[in-house]
Amino acid sequence: MKKCLLLCALVSPFALTGQAIAGANTAQLNCSGSHAGQAISLVGAIPASIVEVDLKLTYGAQTLGLASPQAEATERTDFRRGIFKLDVALPGANRLQLQAQPKSIKYKGSMGGGKLNASFVATIQEAPEPFKAVLKGAELRCSYAYDI
Repeated sequence: MKKCLLLCALVSPFALTGQAIAGANTAQLNCSGSHAGQAISLVGAIPASIVEVDLKLTYGAQTLGLASPQAEATERTDFRRGIFKLDVALPGANRLQLQAQPKSIKYKGSMGGGKLNASFVATIQEAPEPFKAVLKGAELRCSYAYDI
């Protein structure tokens, strides 16, 4: 079983509306930006057809790993319709919610075709502790790459 660094995602068949899920490959998510003069990054692998995810959230000098079994995540991806949402629930009421700005999404390829690359601007809707108060509303530039 793969080692998870940051988060776990549950991708349901409904999450990729109109797109087939091929194999147990991962998509790479790479987001970066800055907020209040500090660098932010959200980087790692989001499995396309299995439960585990491997992401890392960094703000300034602090890094937080979100991984299973402590974290439960859902992802909704339909780039054709301008949708990318990631929700990671942690113990208690702690969570990370990231949502792409629909009009910023640009993509090429398809999951069913075995290769998809996308870029978008996303907003942190909710951030986990210790970043909760400072990162809400922060914008990140993201790239998403899926390749069988």
